[in-house]
Amino acid sequence: MWVRAVPERFRSAYDSLHQHRTRSILTILGIIIGITTVIALQSLVNGLNRTVETQFKSLGADMISVNLYEWGMHIGPRRRKPRKRLTMEDTDAIARLCPSVATVAPTLYTRQQVRYRSVSRPAIQIVGTTNPFVVIENYPPGAGRFLTDTDVSRSRHVAVLGHDIAQQLFGHEQPLYKKIRIGNRAYDVVGILAKKGAIFGENQDELIAIPATTFEKKFGKYRSVNISVLPIDKAHVDVAKEEIRLVLRKRRRVAPGEPDDFALNSAQQLMVQFKQFTGIVFAAMVGIGGLSLLVGGIGIMNIMLVSVTERTREIGIRKALGATRREIRDQFLTEAVLLCLAGGVLGVALGLGLAFLTARISPVPAAASLGTVLLGLGFSSAVGLIFGAFPAIRAAKLNPIDALRYE
Repeated sequence: MWVRAVPERFRSAYDSLHQHRTRSILTILGIIIGITTVIALQSLVNGLNRTVETQFKSLGADMISVNLYEWGMHIGPRRRKPRKRLTMEDTDAIARLCPSVATVAPTLYTRQQVRYRSVSRPAIQIVGTTNPFVVIENYPPGAGRFLTDTDVSRSRHVAVLGHDIAQQLFGHEQPLYKKIRIGNRAYDVVGILAKKGAIFGENQDELIAIPATTFEKKFGKYRSVNISVLPIDKAHVDVAKEEIRLVLRKRRRVAPGEPDDFALNSAQQLMVQFKQFTGIVFAAMVGIGGLSLLVGGIGIMNIMLVSVTERTREIGIRKALGATRREIRDQFLTEAVLLCLAGGVLGVALGLGLAFLTARISPVPAAASLGTVLLGLGFSSAVGLIFGAFPAIRAAKLNPIDALRYE
């Protein structure tokens, strides 16, 4: 009986709202604005999170980076306490003394002018490193070879070019086994890295790798070494971090109870920080969207109270013909939910359209999901139930005799 009454109830609710189309549309404007805001932002946040997660994976999801300071601290250099530099010897100690570490690579960075014949490029990133660098940093195989242990042990003047810098210097010419100049010294090109792309706006293909020992001799050995570490598998990431921590604390003579004077960073850590940031932004915008929904809900309540007043005599007739309080209440609740659901559908459509339009005209990506759509429809239905409850109960409690007398 109840199931059979549902289609009739929705049909009756639709007819009632259709008779006052303009009023209904104006009433749900707040719902439309609120749902549009929530859906558009949710789609953009989802797109950003997916893109950033992909970029973090390209860094090497399991990689641990040992640095002097934490990533993402946003603390100016004046507030940072000076710390003793990390060294090549620290890199060797981690490789020897940490059983959960599969491989280790030191990285030192500088920017230098690079030339090939008459072609010159200023401020190109030069990386001093060792053979495991391409594995840890997740570079695809390229042409030629990468740095070997012999290159490092003999401090050879050899270089491996990133994909883009190779094209900039050589164009269509074959770069392998040609000489380039980094600063004022010649280097033999022994390899070309495959294209990796940009990460957070930084071009990963515009770099040149040289042996770490050569780097120290040419550009100075008194700068701190960044140490890239790859654990033996995902399950040993935390164990590897603890082993590295113990080795470095002992080598750096950090007293028990004192904080580390180095940092163990990871791509996963950055991902968590980024999601926390986007979560805060999303929460703020949901608050703004929630205010629109509140205004829309109050409008729904107001229009439903007006509807109850206008249809008082109709309610009296229905009660006189045997309609129960529950049937009257459910009828008005159905109208409120249907009204809000219409606003929700329009809001979802506009929100998705706005998100994907933003993605087309800007670098901000968008990604919709079924959960996003259900979120919008669920919010709008909830507004209808909450704000339609009072008018529905008021209609259900009308005395049939008083209602029939109402003019």
